[in-house]
Amino acid sequence: MHTPSAEQPTVAEKEPAPPRFEGTLPPTPLAWRCSIGLAITAIALAAWGLQTTIGPRGQAFAGLFFFFGLVALFSKSLSAVNWRTVGWGIALQFLLAWLVLKGEIQIGSTLYSFRKALEWVGGGVKAVITFSDKGAEFVFGNVAHPEHLAEVFGKNFLFPFVFKALPPILFVSALFTLLYHWGIVQWCVRIMARVMVKLMKTSGAETVSVSANVFMGQTEAPLIIKAYVPRMTNSELFTLMVSGFAHISGGMMVVYINYGADPTAVLTTCVMACPCSLYLAKLFYPETVEPETAAAAHTTEEKSKFTNGIDAVVAGTRDGLQLVLNVAAMLIVFVAFVAMFDTLLGAIKPTLLGLGIAPGSLAGWPDDLSLGKIFGWLFSPAAFLMGIEPDDVPKVASLLGSKLAINEHFAYLQFKTLKAADPQYMSARSQILTAFALTGFANFASVGIQLGGIGAMAPQRSHDLARFGLRALFVGFVATLLNAAVAGLMM
Repeated sequence: MHTPSAEQPTVAEKEPAPPRFEGTLPPTPLAWRCSIGLAITAIALAAWGLQTTIGPRGQAFAGLFFFFGLVALFSKSLSAVNWRTVGWGIALQFLLAWLVLKGEIQIGSTLYSFRKALEWVGGGVKAVITFSDKGAEFVFGNVAHPEHLAEVFGKNFLFPFVFKALPPILFVSALFTLLYHWGIVQWCVRIMARVMVKLMKTSGAETVSVSANVFMGQTEAPLIIKAYVPRMTNSELFTLMVSGFAHISGGMMVVYINYGADPTAVLTTCVMACPCSLYLAKLFYPETVEPETAAAAHTTEEKSKFTNGIDAVVAGTRDGLQLVLNVAAMLIVFVAFVAMFDTLLGAIKPTLLGLGIAPGSLAGWPDDLSLGKIFGWLFSPAAFLMGIEPDDVPKVASLLGSKLAINEHFAYLQFKTLKAADPQYMSARSQILTAFALTGFANFASVGIQLGGIGAMAPQRSHDLARFGLRALFVGFVATLLNAAVAGLMM
């Protein structure tokens, strides 16, 4: 009789079954989708018709239902949604907004305000910009001082973007890499993740990555849980992508604040995006299997790969330089494309008239047709339902379109240029809500960035990432609009 050797696997030692990425998802019935579609359309039309009665806050209130319903309309399976996750996510989102915009506590004769605390943090961010300015001044001299150049060039002055707006990226990239080396970033991330795992019952890996997005970029944050990415469920992977689109990195916070965005709005929307992106992702793509890291805030415990703090600063500077070059190159190319399309669009009417088309038949055609005008038409409903004042709706809508079609850098640069030309370009309220909506990586170029970055961590999931790309972009973009609507309701 043959006796199996010790090396031979027994029945109990069979290879583990491959992970299940998705269970059975009963599709959302067509009748439900039609009902939701009719309901949110009715809400939007009612808000538009009653705008003089309900005012901007009423618009934002309608927007809450519209944006939430829009994601529910396209949900993969509404019957599989964990409503505890959604409910606690909404509660956390509103709590964070209330703490910043309304939250005050009086102890004795002293008034304590969470907003003041966040404004203090915003002041710290501005201080970081001044530190970076010192380095830029040493290297570039007077070119790093736009105010000096403005005196020389007068009305012909153009903002030296490369010498003023981009150097902070280098310093902040180095600073965050150093904080990561010291373990400070990971500590903050774990605290946020534990709160959301406890309340929302999301998995540890996805929650840690979502929390890390407050400080890190859309491809850097998943690195904290990279060991789990290949085995993530489809719902977790989708959430990972949505969160990347709904957030910005710490370095980009500094850049946008340097563009003139309200610091408190930028910081607040980044924190609000954590619960918002989580619950919207779970509403759109519910979890149907048990994740590997269910009910635990997991991170891969690794020692820093850097020898010491100096090594971390050098590596962070190199990464920042790559980002600076990418930003500069992308802006050059996209601004050029926008100029080209604006020229082509502007030439359509004269060309048609030259071909003998009767001027009367083109009476409604604008003489100055441009991408900005087209975006203004397409995204006006979204801007209106954020709670933007009616006079500012076309301006904000144009910026939203620029953000989605091109990127948030270009949109913020437009915002900065228009604001510099006319300080009364839009109301203070509209400026703050615009900062809420523009602060996020939700644009078409970011789809490719995520496919490359996350795909490198889990090549076997590249097909899933490609399937989720545009859908995750949609949910991430709506998350930024919903954050703006929440703020609009409370302002």
